[in-house]
Amino acid sequence: MAAPKKISAKAIMTDLKAGVSDSDLMRKYGLSFQGLQDLFQKLMDAGLATKAYFEKRAMSQVGQRKEETVRTCPYCGYSSLDQFKECPRCHQDISDWLDTMELTKMLTKAFE
Repeated sequence: MAAPKKISAKAIMTDLKAGVSDSDLMRKYGLSFQGLQDLFQKLMDAGLATKAYFEKRAMSQVGQRKEETVRTCPYCGYSSLDQFKECPRCHQDISDWLDTMELTKMLTKAFE
């Protein structure tokens, strides 16, 4: 098993303060969606950021362009910035599933 990636807390905090999107962070640091969420949790555990900050950040990114959203397979959890209808890992057809951003938009409108 490969050693965990070392990411500078100072570098990631600088990127967050600069408004770098989640998709750009994943690209820059070579992280999956789950890896990014784990990184955010570590920042909260270290007291460098709060849950409220990440919730506000997530809501501000709801309107980003569709091609920049993360697509996650509901069967195996594979995440990618590339849009796919068949999961590259488990080969399940996911064309009928909503992506994370579409689902967030639907849910937030339901509570307005």
